[in-house]
Amino acid sequence: MSPDTTPLLCVIQAVGRRLQPAGRLIVLALAALFGSALALQPDEVDRLLAQADTIKSSDYREFGRILDQLEEAAPLARTQSSHLAYLQAWRRGYAGEYDVAIPMYQEVIKNSGDATLQFRATASMVNALVIARRYHEAFTYLDLLVERLPTIEDRIARSQAYHMAAYLNNQVGQYELAEDFSEKLIAESPDGRGECMGRQLQVESLYKQKRLNPNGEEVRRALQACARINEVVFGNFARQFAARELLDRQQFREAADMISAVYDEVQNTRYPHLISQVDVVMAQAYWGLRDLAQARMYALRAVERRVPSQATEPTVAAYFLLYKIAQEQGDARAALSYHEKYAEADRRNFDDVSARSLAYQMARHQSIANKLQIDALNKQNQVLQLQQDLGAKAAETSRLYIGMLVAGLLLVFLWAFYTKRRQLHFRTLSQRDGLTQIANRPYFLELAQHALDECRRTRQEAAAILFDLDHFKIINDRCGHAAGDHVLRKVAAVCSTYLQANQYFGRIGGEEFAILLVGCDEDRAVGLAEMLRNAVRASEAGDVLDDRPVTASFGVTSTTKAGYELHHLLACADAALYKAKREGRDRVARYDATLMTARRSPYDITPGTARGT
Repeated sequence: MSPDTTPLLCVIQAVGRRLQPAGRLIVLALAALFGSALALQPDEVDRLLAQADTIKSSDYREFGRILDQLEEAAPLARTQSSHLAYLQAWRRGYAGEYDVAIPMYQEVIKNSGDATLQFRATASMVNALVIARRYHEAFTYLDLLVERLPTIEDRIARSQAYHMAAYLNNQVGQYELAEDFSEKLIAESPDGRGECMGRQLQVESLYKQKRLNPNGEEVRRALQACARINEVVFGNFARQFAARELLDRQQFREAADMISAVYDEVQNTRYPHLISQVDVVMAQAYWGLRDLAQARMYALRAVERRVPSQATEPTVAAYFLLYKIAQEQGDARAALSYHEKYAEADRRNFDDVSARSLAYQMARHQSIANKLQIDALNKQNQVLQLQQDLGAKAAETSRLYIGMLVAGLLLVFLWAFYTKRRQLHFRTLSQRDGLTQIANRPYFLELAQHALDECRRTRQEAAAILFDLDHFKIINDRCGHAAGDHVLRKVAAVCSTYLQANQYFGRIGGEEFAILLVGCDEDRAVGLAEMLRNAVRASEAGDVLDDRPVTASFGVTSTTKAGYELHHLLACADAALYKAKREGRDRVARYDATLMTARRSPYDITPGTARGT
């Protein structure tokens, strides 16, 4: 159907809807006949498909209208149907329906006879897999894309692959690789869209490396490149990274003004991933300006508009702001509710970041293993070829065959040994905190639960110590996160020297640590806690703080008071820790039953919730 006939058909349909039922049926029947007579011609379908593909992120409303029109068209050719199916999958993914979009992409890859469209569908599916937190699959498909790149001549398809490679490497902290792919994306850009996406990814990479100047040349070039083609999604992604850098520099008014100027434009994109990030930036800016009402409004919007069933960084930040606002307004019940939601979102987001890094390492390891396997097979083929070529020299061929066989077996053995070493390495990584090299939260909870089960079985007493560093946020704010990391490493190292083999030590939050003492009563645990408190205060952790001592607050309880349930034991120790904080910090507090009625610990629901300083 041509653009000239579409308005006439719409008029007929509108008149039909306003008539009485009998007349409405007649007019709508005429509309159906008129529509079938003016069915879209193949050239018109190709034009609309190309137009929709070009504007899908820059003019989402028009993109949706064209897709609706194409879905009502007469049966399409196979290539047109595949292209339309690809755009329908993209539409579902853009709307946040990733579980629906991914199978649709897989159908396009399976059924389309167009290698370029299959390649593009794979690239778009990688993006959906990343946002859906299916990282292992995403990296697997990304490796396939990179391998197939030399065979793809279509510049738009190549641009998609470069974009996904740069985006995914940004997510796992491989910034040099990300910048390299971004440069290739900019160079490949056939219509300016690749330049917009590439420069936006460069801005993201610089921000995550803490090298971004919010008013610098990189941001200006990204915004200009996206403005030239009216690409509002990627342009505003670059803009929100610049605004986040302004927030980091405590330039709250400038950040709010930067986002306010394009806020309505962002809402019109209908892209949940971008909208939630922009709402959080606005909430943080107004929090910095002490406008609590505006901060709360934007934080609630970020929570309401988040990608369903996902705990992203904007969701964590929004819940934390709502908790701080409720706390400042004296609404203890709301503050506790928001803190629990924040802790749960933060835990899920932390697990997601760990899963992302692990998936990247596994993908790289699998790639290396595949190459080694191919090398081994190639060597075996060489052995067979030598056997055929040197048949006349039986003795020499036999010796050569034996030598090659031994080499092949040795290679397989070395490969198996290397694989086992890497598996053990990955298991260690999954059990150790990367910063302090002590047990991480999941591994500590697993060890502690097993130890308590054994203590219950043998009727042996155990004690728990929970402690965190005082005023740690101030250390981070004043001296930087590098200084904070230095303090955490020093404290963990000092405390480890006082612990024995049956005393389990782990980091369970940002600056919060836990110790489980098997065969230890509360008095001995308090004595050990005092030793640790003095050791922390006397440690060299404060050498980055102008020689101000680092202090910690300790909470102690035992199974005699709290029982052998791990969550309850930690909740009681947490209540004692809160008492130590309340009484002035830098001290050790014992648990007593009155503390749990005074304050409900987050460990009553989810163990190991991190506490503010």
